[in-house]
Amino acid sequence: MPQFLFPKTLKGFSLLYILLASLCLVSITYFDRDLSSLMHAHSLNREWFKLFSYTPVLLELMAALVIIACIVKQFRANYLHLAIALLVTLMLAFIVRLTAKFIFGRTWPESWITLPTGHNPSWIADGIEAFHPFAHGLSYNSFPSGHALFTSALALTFWRQFPKLWPLWTGLMLIAIAGQLGMNYHFLGDLIAGVSFGLLVSHCAMLLTAKIAWQPQQNR
Repeated sequence: MPQFLFPKTLKGFSLLYILLASLCLVSITYFDRDLSSLMHAHSLNREWFKLFSYTPVLLELMAALVIIACIVKQFRANYLHLAIALLVTLMLAFIVRLTAKFIFGRTWPESWITLPTGHNPSWIADGIEAFHPFAHGLSYNSFPSGHALFTSALALTFWRQFPKLWPLWTGLMLIAIAGQLGMNYHFLGDLIAGVSFGLLVSHCAMLLTAKIAWQPQQNR
């Protein structure tokens, strides 16, 4: 696991998240709208990109298999810590995704939600790209990308357990981002934010899992 992704000091954490927040702000300010228009205008192989967008489902399935496999005593002896970490990661990712989307309330790149009044406001259909904090409804759920959040959170949790497979975990994160971007499901800034929140979830899951693992020993 690259040390810069999981720094051991408060200064390291601060610098990491300041960098990620800066990248997100730069993307929102200078790149998101033009890149979305470019993705919409160019005819890409949408079938492949749509397949790529299902990457978090694969990781969720892998996580579920690890958790269920802990029924077997021998597997549990070796991978219980990973199963707990994955379970905590999934719960935190779910909470963070819902909370963050509600707080930021960003409109989508494309109009794909059918409403009684027509469709959701979007950059492509209406020239609308804006944040509406605490707005209700799916029309304002673009930021951050839940797919990028879940993919990065789970991939990083697996990465800590199986660091030699880092090309696989990195590849899955990149494929998920490519799928969402290629299908114009999200702005680039949404995806950077999703990865950032996913990293934060993985950090929190790591700390909570260590606490859970330490507590029984403390009570002996």
